[in-house]
Amino acid sequence: MPDTRLAASVIDRSDAKLTYTRQWGELEVSSIICPDVCLKSVSIRNLHMYHATRIELKKLPSVANHTVRSAFSRNTNIRNPELPNMDAVIYGHIPTKKNVLDYSKLCGFDLKSENLPITYPHVVAFKLHMELMLHRTFPLGIMGMVHITNKITQHRAIKLGEAIDVRAFFAGANRTHKGLEVSLRTEIRIGMELVWEGLSTYLALLPSKGIEKKDAPQVLPENPVLTESETWTLPSNLGLKYGPVAGDPNPIHWGVLAAKAFGFKRHLAHGMWTKGRAASTAFKKLGSDSAEIYVEFKKPIFLPAKIELHFGESNGQVDFQVQATRNNDTHLMGYIKAI
Repeated sequence: MPDTRLAASVIDRSDAKLTYTRQWGELEVSSIICPDVCLKSVSIRNLHMYHATRIELKKLPSVANHTVRSAFSRNTNIRNPELPNMDAVIYGHIPTKKNVLDYSKLCGFDLKSENLPITYPHVVAFKLHMELMLHRTFPLGIMGMVHITNKITQHRAIKLGEAIDVRAFFAGANRTHKGLEVSLRTEIRIGMELVWEGLSTYLALLPSKGIEKKDAPQVLPENPVLTESETWTLPSNLGLKYGPVAGDPNPIHWGVLAAKAFGFKRHLAHGMWTKGRAASTAFKKLGSDSAEIYVEFKKPIFLPAKIELHFGESNGQVDFQVQATRNNDTHLMGYIKAI
């Protein structure tokens, strides 16, 4: 909601302007300024952002914290799972330069850039996702959930050192023949400005008896023109490097023994590492800081691995696919376009 409209709704003046300290929930307005009046310390209920339960973090939890809590996460209602009406927020968070540089190195982004990589804010968002899904009212166990799609919209670049307000909340659920798809939306603001949005969909594998199989909506182009390629060699310890940087505690990325305990033949690369690595190449082709990037995660990448990124630009959009060099299995498909 623009500053002038919100201020005008309080004092019935179209030329009003305000300053503020909070964006979500209880909006604490520090001053409303007109040419001839100044009102101080006004509190406004921002009803369209209201959730029944709020988790407000003073700092981001550690990977160890989430690892321990995830181990005790269990399904509590798989017959009629309902998502809680809740959100999670952190105000004034400033990503550390070290964490941003470590992420940039692992994913291939420019180390000299003064901006956060377009996919980096998901590192913060994922911590809030974890808090929501580890809450006692969330009906599903977190360990069995699979990340199936991710969409990022960056309205403008976020500078290193800028303080960001981050809010994540459940955006809906969809029962399919595979289980329950749970969507979480993230909004990042600097002041009142919405600068970054994310939408992640996770799949919880649940009994599907009696549920009709339906094809997912077609989002990606059927036959993208991919004219360029590059080859990546992924080391066995990629997950051990990326996990602490990205705050992802899932043991299926640690090593063979941990992955086998969860039914996998070997440990896997993180899906969001694959997206970040692909984005670092595709983003350079785009030439715009304001962009939308969408991916669908397909088959897992077992480590170590040699894989290929295929990409091509057409009508202002860069389409890309990540495939295995040995058998052409597709691991990830997506696009990035200027907005």
